[in-house]
This record gives sequence, structure tokens and C-alpha cells, in this order.
Amino acid sequence: MEKACDGGRSKVKRTEVGGGDRKKAEIEDQSADIELEMGETDLKIKGHYYDVKTIQQAIHLLINSGISFRGVEKVFELFNDCESQATPSFSCIRKWLGRIAIYELKREKEYRRDWIYIVDFTLALGKHKALVVLGVSQEYLLSNVIEEKRGLSHKDVEILAIEIMESTKGEIIEKQLDKISQRVGVPRQIVADNSSDLARGIKLYQENNPEVIYTHDVTHAMALLLKYQLESDKRYQSFIQKCSICRQQLQQTELSFLAPPSQRSQCRYFNIERLTDWGIKLLNSSVETLISLIPDIAPSLIYQKVRDKLGWLNDYKSDLIKWNQMVSLTRSIETELKQAGINHNSLDCFAKNQLSFDAPYLQKLQQDIFDYLAVQCHKIKHEGTFLATSDVIESLFGKYKQFSARCPFKEISQMLLTICLSTMDLTTTVVKNALLNISFADVEAWFLQVFGQSSLSKRKILFSPDCEDTETA
Repeated sequence: MEKACDGGRSKVKRTEVGGGDRKKAEIEDQSADIELEMGETDLKIKGHYYDVKTIQQAIHLLINSGISFRGVEKVFELFNDCESQATPSFSCIRKWLGRIAIYELKREKEYRRDWIYIVDFTLALGKHKALVVLGVSQEYLLSNVIEEKRGLSHKDVEILAIEIMESTKGEIIEKQLDKISQRVGVPRQIVADNSSDLARGIKLYQENNPEVIYTHDVTHAMALLLKYQLESDKRYQSFIQKCSICRQQLQQTELSFLAPPSQRSQCRYFNIERLTDWGIKLLNSSVETLISLIPDIAPSLIYQKVRDKLGWLNDYKSDLIKWNQMVSLTRSIETELKQAGINHNSLDCFAKNQLSFDAPYLQKLQQDIFDYLAVQCHKIKHEGTFLATSDVIESLFGKYKQFSARCPFKEISQMLLTICLSTMDLTTTVVKNALLNISFADVEAWFLQVFGQSSLSKRKILFSPDCEDTETA
């Protein structure tokens, strides 16, 4: 008999903390977990075959270990084999993901005046774009993140909204920000990557909320400064081309471990040091060590191959040092702002701690960084330290893309909800309340309302035998 994995919608009133301080909620959840582990509270969920612990373990394997739905099913099969326990199917696990994520999206968030919004779009094939808005209070940022001199983690932020849109026009973004602020409060700061539509939407929103500080994410800002200098640098562009050719020539040879690292086409200025470090380390490496790594080939032949395939690097020795200095300059300000935040003193600290450079390219880059800081610090009209980066949302998008890459169509789908689960503290209390309050019918209704019929569903209908028979007739 098929195991029931989706009970009907419960009429139990929601007991999950809908607002209030996040720390207080976590303490209450932890206390409830202790009670559950002691057996004082029933782990069973009305209408469900599997208990809370099984569901919790499945979601943790999925989100924290990055295992696929079918992979999680196989893990349960492996460990349940000796005990003859039932194993949840991959489709069952997928339904749990949807229900818990929708619960988090619909959960009432605390209304505050010190929210910091972290905003960005994630794109895929098709007409839909997802506007994701994360939130962290300035109070929490100061006391738990900057105090510890670290960056924001996934668990430090909350999902304030995921809005599926067909257009990224500034006017539409403004309306979405208005709608969110009506629910949780007008933010004190918005951090984003300064893309054209997003920046326009935020500026339109600021017209009605002039007290809101808009900060251009330091990671994207520094990448842009490097792009402005290196995109017009013919030496750098020729270096990139030769790296690409070299990688192709070495990938099927015994020297493949010496091949230059590949770069993503759209984010090549975010990780320039991967190539510069490779070049500098290779030029400084010992020939004797290299020969010892390939003992089956004569040393003279190895030396000849290296000279033929990588000898061109010697022509870029001074350039590599130059580019490495530029990257180091941008990384130093990124590290400082990410750990200490941005405030009135950030500009003075940068000017005070910087070295004096003779090279014109470093002088120009230093001045560009100074101008960026001057603009961002000028926006802070009152005392206080704020967030300088949107790295946390980029990290969540990277995690989501690992899941979406397994989908048959590269479109925004239910896997977008993994972003919600990545930010949640998945205690037994939260999991139980989510499944009591959200049914799979709620997930289907949300998905149909937001996306309509999926591309995979359309293809299955089009390519089904019944459809082919109708066409032939």
C-alpha cells in the first residue's frame, strides 16, 4: 500500500512565532526540540506516515549536503536496509520541501524600522525573473556579525519576499518594494549590485522614502573598477586569449595539471586573481619539482614541452605583477568593508591606511576606490554602521543554481524555494508547524498562480502518444 506523505490541511492554529526577536524565537524552538527529544511531545504529524525527525533529516540532507531528491531517497535506503524501515520517496521529499518553503514565505515577519534589505534578481530561461529580498536588522548586524568581524551567513538573514516577475522595469520594482515595506516596515538601508533596472527601482522607491540609504555592493563595485581598467588593456586581453588557447592545448596531455584555470564569461572580473596567481606561481615554480612529477618522460622532453606550451608566460611577467597589485588593492578594501561595515569613518580610514603608489595605474585605481567610498559614505546622513555587501544573496543564488542545474529545463521552478530553506533554522518545531499549516494543495496553488503551466509539463503533453494519435488522425 502506498504510504501517505501529504495529509489534508490541518485546522490547527499556527503556533510558530510570527514576529518578535529572532533570537527569542530560536531559543523557544530549541527548548521545544529538547522536549521532543525527551519524548514529552509526540513526533508524529496528523495525516502523515513519517515522523518529524525523518522529514527533518531528509531536508537537512537535501539543503546542507546538496544531495538530489533521488540521492536523499538512496541515503535512506542505505541506512534503513538493516532495520527494515520505510523509505520516503523522492517525490515525497520534494513535496516536503515545497510545503516548508511556502510556510516560510507566508510566515509573518517582524515589523521593524531598522531592516536592511538585500535585493537582487535571479534569472533563467523563459519570461520569468525572480526578485529576491533578504532582510537582516541593523541591530542584529551590529551585535552578531560586525562584532564578530565576519560576513553574513545564510542563517543570519530572513526571506522577506520572492516575487516572480515578467519585467524588471524600475516602476515594477518600486511597487514590489512598497508592498514588502507595508508588511515588514520601511528599511533603513537597501544593498544591491547597481544593475540599471534595479538601481532605477530603488531610486524611485527613495523618492517616497528619502531616509532610505542605498548602498552599491562593494564586491560588484570593485569588479567594475577592475573591468574599466582591464577591458581596455590590450595586454590583459591578449593574456586571456592565450590562457584559453593554452588550456585547450594542455587538457588532453600529461601537462594538464599545469593548465590555466577557466573563468566564467559573465563574472570574469570577480576572480582575476585565479589567473594572475596561476601565472606567478608557475613562473616561480621549480623545474626540478616539475620533472619529478612526471617520472615516465625524459627530463629533456618535459622541458621542451613546457617551453613550447607555456614559454609565452615569460612575456607577461611584469604584467602579472601589475595586475596582481591591482587585485590586492581592491581586495583590501573589500575585506575591510565586509568585516567592519560602512560608516562615516570608512573614507578617512581608507585614506589614512593607504600607501603612496608611483605607478599611474595604481594611483588611478586608488582614486576610483576613494570616489566610490566618498559617494557611499555621503549617503549615510546619520551615525551608525551599515552593510556594505550583498555577498550573502549571491551565495544563496549559487546554492540554488546547483539544484536548478539538475532540472530538465533551465527555467525558474519549484527549486527556487530551496533559497527559503537555506535561510531557515529547521528545528523539529518549525518542520511540524509547517506541515500542519501548509498542504501540498497550497504549494500547487502557489506554483500555478506564480508560474502557470511549466515547460516540462507542456512538452510532456505535446509529445504524449495521445497527442501524436490526434495529430495523425
